[in-house]
Amino acid sequence: MNFLKSNIIKIIIFITIIGLVVFVIKSRSAPAASSLYNPKTDQIVTPTYQPIADTVSLAGSINASNVAILQFQTSGQLAWVGVKIGDHVRRGQAIAMLDKRQLQSQFQTAMNAYLTNRSTFEDTQDQYKATKDNYLVTDPIKRILDRTQWSLDNAVIGVQAADLAVKYATLISPIDGIVVDIDQPNAGVNITPLTANYTIIDPTSIYFKSEIDQETIPKINVGQQATIQLDSFPNSTFNSTITYIAFTPVVNQTSTVYEVRFKLPVDNSTLLYRQGMTGDVSITLSQSPRTLVIPIDAINDDGLGNKYVYTKQANNTLTKVAVTTGIESDTSIEVTKGLTENDQVIIKKR
Repeated sequence: MNFLKSNIIKIIIFITIIGLVVFVIKSRSAPAASSLYNPKTDQIVTPTYQPIADTVSLAGSINASNVAILQFQTSGQLAWVGVKIGDHVRRGQAIAMLDKRQLQSQFQTAMNAYLTNRSTFEDTQDQYKATKDNYLVTDPIKRILDRTQWSLDNAVIGVQAADLAVKYATLISPIDGIVVDIDQPNAGVNITPLTANYTIIDPTSIYFKSEIDQETIPKINVGQQATIQLDSFPNSTFNSTITYIAFTPVVNQTSTVYEVRFKLPVDNSTLLYRQGMTGDVSITLSQSPRTLVIPIDAINDDGLGNKYVYTKQANNTLTKVAVTTGIESDTSIEVTKGLTENDQVIIKKR
């Protein structure tokens, strides 16, 4: 009885194994529904040879590199303001001036102190001339001579500081440019260095500034070509180059981005291009004049970094083909290995 039961179990196991083998063979030989071309949901595309470029587009704005913010070094009464907002100024031109009467008095006081100390210094030198000539200078005498020398030095420094205070009481523009901001335009008021700033910008020093993420930084370099389009001039583009890539990231940003500057090759003598104008800049990261290209939607990824496509066969079955890709644009991608112009690539609509 046990022998019969054992044989029945063996027969059942054998039949089950045979059934599984047959099922596997049939499932492999018969195409699955998903591996068949479906004209209602699948799109056929043909690889073609054409140019392709990988570009990055960045938003930015016009800025200026030559900017001078002038302020007085001391407080005082504003005696004269020689410019107004919008005025063109030249390098070396006077902008504003403090009342110098008090400063000139301080200069004269410093000069008198200098003259007094110089007279004392010379008297001391004359008094001890014979002592020094005979090499009889004692330590007390040396201290007297040193004190008069130090007093004279301090007096000289005082005159120099007072003279600078008088000179700095007049603000001089260090650049050619336009006056764009005046904190205090009215003479006769008392000001401090922080309450009377005068800002001048050189309009010929404009450039286009943008920010780029850290992942793209290794793909660009100074001198690289770019194209700029300003929102104020939608029908015009400007060929440009990268002139500066920041070494440190922009502060107060949620992600790590770096400032990039681009040359703006325009004549701005008529002030057509103004600081703060916005626009976009396009940088070509890589390109090829002729290569095999397919739509980027046709590329699939297995999650492990391996890319593949589906190609349609004569019997409407789909074959999974591994491909190697290269340059990628917004809509297309270069295929360097795995496809030819004769293949029919399927874009599966989901």
